[in-house]
Amino acid sequence: MNITCPNCGFGRDVDEASLPPKAAMATCPKCKHRFKFREIAIPDPEQTQSQPQSENPEPATPTAPPSAPPQPAEPPKDEDLWKGLEALDQESEEDTSESEDPVEPKLPAWELASSGYPQAFARTFLDVLSNPKRFFSAMPVGHGFIKPLLFFLIIIESVALSQSLWQLLGILPPSMITENLGHNLQAGLALILYPLQVSIFLFFDTAINHFFLRLFKADTKGFEGTFRAEVYSSAPMLLMVVPYIGLPQAMIGVTVYKFLGLRHVHNATNKQVLAVLILPMLLAFVVAIVLTLLFGRV
Repeated sequence: MNITCPNCGFGRDVDEASLPPKAAMATCPKCKHRFKFREIAIPDPEQTQSQPQSENPEPATPTAPPSAPPQPAEPPKDEDLWKGLEALDQESEEDTSESEDPVEPKLPAWELASSGYPQAFARTFLDVLSNPKRFFSAMPVGHGFIKPLLFFLIIIESVALSQSLWQLLGILPPSMITENLGHNLQAGLALILYPLQVSIFLFFDTAINHFFLRLFKADTKGFEGTFRAEVYSSAPMLLMVVPYIGLPQAMIGVTVYKFLGLRHVHNATNKQVLAVLILPMLLAFVVAIVLTLLFGRV
């Protein structure tokens, strides 16, 4: 028997024989929505009172004084399936976090700091890398976009500064936009253009991922939750300060931490997050092929 929450779509297959006989309601462990998952028939009191007459009744015997008439059968008590059924508390690949103790919401050290910002930034950076599951599970919303965006910009500016330094030293070639300019102008524009480009991409990518989160019913903390997951999962981008080998390592790290961020901020399943990350790439690949074919013919 498959029991699915009508509010968020979370569900599990349950052996109907293991269900409590009076259980008709369930509280979704993911979104806490309470719903009825089946109807339970109430016995008809008239049928319980009527008894078939025997064709050969035995001789009458003294009987006890008549007792009170039988009362109608009580309707089944409201037993909550997901609160009382132990079978649904077993861990599975998709929702292991539900059997664990919930993590108390807590802002990152970077957002709590009123002074000592370098130390707060370093602590937040290490918290993300060392224990992403706990970090993102505790992520609250409703505290705005400014401080998370500043955290992201510090990372991007650090990368831009290192790229400019490597270009000035001739270790990295200049970008196509600034290759005909002087070294000083190249460095200045890189510190402005690169963070601007990446910030625009951040909001664009957040909007796309949030759209697919809603499409797959995995959105539990709104656009701000998706934005925070994307911002703090960008921590591995600091690897890009290392020329050449830093870029592929940073891309792999950002992808892994982005998966963990979306997974634990929204308490989504692995399949939902994989679909959110893979489907846009497949669509972009298809669009690129179509455009190539169209412009190739022209």
